[in-house]
Amino acid sequence: MLKVRDVTAGYGTKVIVAGVSFEVKAGEFFGLIGPNGSGKTTLLRAFTREIPSMRGEIIIDGHNIHTIPLRTFARTVAVVSQVTPLVDMTVGEFVLLGRLPYFENLQFIESRHDRDIADKCMKLTDSYRFRNKPVDKLSGGERQLAGIARALAQEPRLLLLDEPTAHLDITHQVAIMDLLRKLVREMNLTVVMVLHDLNLASEYCDRVALLSEGGIFKAGTPAQVIDYKVIEEIYKTVVVVNKNPISGKPYVLIVPEDEMLKSRGMDLPTGN
Repeated sequence: MLKVRDVTAGYGTKVIVAGVSFEVKAGEFFGLIGPNGSGKTTLLRAFTREIPSMRGEIIIDGHNIHTIPLRTFARTVAVVSQVTPLVDMTVGEFVLLGRLPYFENLQFIESRHDRDIADKCMKLTDSYRFRNKPVDKLSGGERQLAGIARALAQEPRLLLLDEPTAHLDITHQVAIMDLLRKLVREMNLTVVMVLHDLNLASEYCDRVALLSEGGIFKAGTPAQVIDYKVIEEIYKTVVVVNKNPISGKPYVLIVPEDEMLKSRGMDLPTGN
């Protein structure tokens, strides 16, 4: 579904990611992880044509993204940002914006078919219950559900998400990740998501790519990538990686400095 071949991208003449290559299969839940500044969001923006790639190719559904007509691209790829914009419209109206790529020339009003699809997407994301509520009156979790519903209304094959759980509590994080995994399984949707939370990435992603300093340090299944030696090398912090007793997936535990020193029989810093 997505092939990234030796891609270099950035802003102006400043290179942020360089020589990145990987593939994402159709119907796969793929995570981009890594420290702040490693290039995750820049790479996602290159996928969406928000910024041009300086070198290399990005192939979506068999076509170079720069050769795909805009309307076709919007019917194939949908994007969910970190924060859904606070627009002055109801959730129902906001989700219907996802149908714009399907409007015919000189069509200004959505059809019954468009409304049916928007309703279906709101029901899928559990946002139908607040369809008449203004977007700017929603909680953070509700806004993200509305944002995903709008993206799904585009009927995409590839869904790109930039840290959609970043500002949410654990209840909403799990709800959104469960929803996305359900969409992958039931609709054969391909999901590529930027994530900071290594435990969410481990638990939900089929495969992950760990970025560091603008390149891919390691890619594979969570069990292959989320290893304590790898995490300590890239994040420069001491961790313990165990297995989730229920799922068997890797689970990262942080180790505070004072606990690390005590475990090694060393004196704690005095602050003098």
